[in-house]
Amino acid sequence: LGVEKAFPHVKFMRPVEFTHAGDGLDRVFVVEQDGRVHVFPNRPDVKETKVYLDLRNVVRREHNEEGLLGLAFHPNYRTNGQFFVFYSVTPRGSVVSRFRVSKTDPDRADRDSEEKLLQFTKPYGNHNGGCLRFGPDGHLYISVGDGGLGGDPHGNAQNLESLNGKILRIDVDHKDADKNY
Repeated sequence: LGVEKAFPHVKFMRPVEFTHAGDGLDRVFVVEQDGRVHVFPNRPDVKETKVYLDLRNVVRREHNEEGLLGLAFHPNYRTNGQFFVFYSVTPRGSVVSRFRVSKTDPDRADRDSEEKLLQFTKPYGNHNGGCLRFGPDGHLYISVGDGGLGGDPHGNAQNLESLNGKILRIDVDHKDADKNY
């Protein structure tokens, strides 16, 4: 067993996610905790990345476990250009948002297309969760930490009135009258 750098010429600061869009363009995406998503060709000789999305001006990074923590591309990204992110904000909380790719550049997100789907408060800066995945049912699954400190002192994970400490499932393709999902 050995270790080999897959992309030896590119470096990232606190990468938390490595994924692809499933759109057939043979490129990959790296999420940096500070609030950037990089995109680059899926080749070992790549020497540069492009910034696909930059949320550093809104992402909270005061605590070690805060930041841009999740990215998921819609299963129909090739046709609808939608993707979803999970990030920490000030005052202390978390946001799940929908974005769209730029109409003119497939290697750039439309920063102004943000549509917040969920926003909730957190009592502490750790235990944020943030993993986003689409299930075989087409719904977006959202991993939300219990809100922090040791042992879940607020009992969020057992409290059905709290979104903290849960795996949430939302239908992003059909909106209710009072929600963006």
